Amino acid sequence: IYNTIAHMRDAEYEYVGRGFGGDLSSRIDLFAEKIFIQNLSSYGEIFSEESGSIGEGKRKIIIDPIDGSDNLLSSFPYYGSSIALQENGKTLFSFIVNYANGDFFVKYNDIYKKGSLLHNELRDVKKNKFAKVGLFEKAYANPDIVAKLQEKKLKFRSPGAVALSLALARFVKFVLFIGTIRNFDVAAGLHQCEDLYLFKNQSVIIIAEDENIFRQLKTIVVKD
Repeated sequence: IYNTIAHMRDAEYEYVGRGFGGDLSSRIDLFAEKIFIQNLSSYGEIFSEESGSIGEGKRKIIIDPIDGSDNLLSSFPYYGSSIALQENGKTLFSFIVNYANGDFFVKYNDIYKKGSLLHNELRDVKKNKFAKVGLFEKAYANPDIVAKLQEKKLKFRSPGAVALSLALARFVKFVLFIGTIRNFDVAAGLHQCEDLYLFKNQSVIIIAEDENIFRQLKTIVVKD
């Protein structure tokens, strides 16, 4: 998938229909899904944003073949894939990759590592104590919350790929999402944030490593 994206042809940018999740599907979305199905279907039922349920098995593999596909089609370097392996509703393994720079994050049991498609080294994922901004996915749809964050001088960016933003939760001050929550968007990312301060309901996700920032965001967003 990484190599194909690096050498995309015009045809792979084309939309070819609407996927299971309701978004338009491009040829690169379907290509990525095909690769995942070929390589992962023997491990259980696949649940994909593009095609819904595929195959069967005791375990479920939840995938977003291209996370941030609008970014990819716009040549904005923030897009990837996410995979979550679940059994009896519990996530056992997660993998999130950013194809724009090759970084990936993998979590399994007590192992949580950051690696790269460009080399073989794996490193522990650690907090960035120098973080200056948070990530607010769907900020454009929540102007009232944007105004409140500005009042509190909470800087943020809105890059447009939910799984990738969740994977970066330890590197930024916070991650905030307000909108329709779909399992294939968040399953892997939430697994990688389990030990952080986390609030989730039907339309809101708030994640932070610092308790004070977490409580401040919860007061602003949930009260609103």
